[in-house]
Amino acid sequence: MDVTKTSPARQADLESLFSGNLKGQLKELDAVRQQAIKRLLIACILVPVISLLAFAYIEANRLDPELILWVIGLSIMLMYWFVASKWASYRKGYKTQVVGKLLGTFNSSFKYSPTEQVSSVKYKESGLYPRAYDRYQGEDYVIGKLDKTLIEFSELHTQYKTTTRDSKGRTTTNWHTIFKGLFFVADANKHFNGKTYIMPDSTGLFSSIGKSIGNLFGTRSDKVALEDPDFERFFEVYSDDQVEARYLLSPALMRRLIAFRAEADARVALSFVGGQLYIAIPTKKAYFEPKFFKPAVSLDVIKEIYQDLDFITGIVEDLDLNTRIWTKE
Repeated sequence: MDVTKTSPARQADLESLFSGNLKGQLKELDAVRQQAIKRLLIACILVPVISLLAFAYIEANRLDPELILWVIGLSIMLMYWFVASKWASYRKGYKTQVVGKLLGTFNSSFKYSPTEQVSSVKYKESGLYPRAYDRYQGEDYVIGKLDKTLIEFSELHTQYKTTTRDSKGRTTTNWHTIFKGLFFVADANKHFNGKTYIMPDSTGLFSSIGKSIGNLFGTRSDKVALEDPDFERFFEVYSDDQVEARYLLSPALMRRLIAFRAEADARVALSFVGGQLYIAIPTKKAYFEPKFFKPAVSLDVIKEIYQDLDFITGIVEDLDLNTRIWTKE
């Protein structure tokens, strides 16, 4: 994902914020990170020592050799908790203090909740991933207004499970990803009569989704033919209202979507449903995360988070959502 477009003016705002009170707070936070590293070093020493002592004791007393596996497993679990609890404390403090302040430089209306996500209701309403899920997880939820446009977004990971049984009656459960990435919702300032889906070009999963959208929603969703070969190289459009779909997808918006897809470097999918524009950006990237082995007082890490925020909030500008070409009816 290309996030190098941050303007010089915003870079200056970032450096000013970093040099101000943020740097002092990060120094305090870094003490927690260093404690987590110390705990990791202790764990790396204790686990092998405990394992060797347990092995020697079990051998000397001719106990069941399987006991050593239990001892090793238990010691690893305890050491993992020993390290993870301190890291979780650092991660929570970092996100709350850093991401919240960075969002404020874009717009003071933004509210940030590190442990929440876009609601499952909106995920379903988007119609972009109609397959039923068994697990719905997310984090880094943001909601706020940029000029005239109310937006919300978060990381999301939806999965379904399959269970198999072997000849001996043993069951195995496997989890499969439906969507993992950034999920973005914007107020389109219009209630759409139909449902229009802009899917990646017809390969793999998205091909079957496009073909089944009509049946899944109980309406007739046909493929929309558009007179833009460049756009149709990257996207397929389905809608139950052909006239409205062509009205929505103006030549200007199609050009913006092509450019946005290139910038996101992902197989983005969009839908116009109800009064909302939904955008799904598949990615393996974990957003707004501190680094374990990098100091909290690192401008490079702050810049990376800032550039991610600039990219995400920039969707409003990229797709020209503040220009009210659609109006509420």
